[in-house]
Amino acid sequence: MTAANLNTIAIDVVGHYGRTAKNLLAVYRAGTERAVNALSAGYGQLIEKQPLPWIDSEIKANWIGSQQRVARLVVDSVARIAERATSAVDSVSGRAVQGLEAFDQSTAWAHDMMVVGAMRRIHLPVARWSLELAGRADEASKRLSQRVAGRAATKTTRAAKTAPKRAHRASRKA
Repeated sequence: MTAANLNTIAIDVVGHYGRTAKNLLAVYRAGTERAVNALSAGYGQLIEKQPLPWIDSEIKANWIGSQQRVARLVVDSVARIAERATSAVDSVSGRAVQGLEAFDQSTAWAHDMMVVGAMRRIHLPVARWSLELAGRADEASKRLSQRVAGRAATKTTRAAKTAPKRAHRASRKA
């Protein structure tokens, strides 16, 4: 149980949460694209199928073309926002790791102190639990990202537990 273990765990936790944030941004991007594509397809079908005698096929084509341009604008805007947010996550994660490494180097003189060792033994189980929790969040966000993107998840999902329904008592009527 050395200080490097706590430092390594902290760096791993930052890495897991950074990947979780990136996965959620990918979900945002892919989900928006899927929703816009579904709405576009429905709009196109609605316009084409409606028998509107006062609107000719040229106007219908212009409406559909305008809607498709707006859809591309929305998808491209969300992609740019997600790209910038991903860069921000990388930047924040990188600075956090640099800070943790700098802290470890500046406190290296205290690694062999008895009080620090005792505190380390107290905090190590919590740090490991925190790492496990971060890993679970990372894994769950990865599965969600794959699901929204339309790819099969690499890990098989468990069936949700369902609680048995409670029997309702018949109400008494006087």
